[in-house]
Amino acid sequence: MEKRTTKPEYIEPLLNTLKKLGKTEEETLYEQTYKTIKTKLYPSDRAILPNGEPRWRYQMQHMLDGLVESGKIIKKEGKIWVNENQRS
Repeated sequence: MEKRTTKPEYIEPLLNTLKKLGKTEEETLYEQTYKTIKTKLYPSDRAILPNGEPRWRYQMQHMLDGLVESGKIIKKEGKIWVNENQRS
């Protein structure tokens, strides 16, 4: 099996990028996080999935959804931001 970045490996870059950006749009978060991790991605992370998205983005979206569900990130009215009241 090809080496690829695991979903949990996206958590820290997502949170760090979002902390720097503050309240932002989801698309901006993906773009800025990608800039910080692109040199660390494996070739298989760049593979285009049947839905038309690169694997890295699909994995990142799933982790972001999990962070929203856990309460670490707030998603409201088209914006997302770190929940400062949530303990790590």
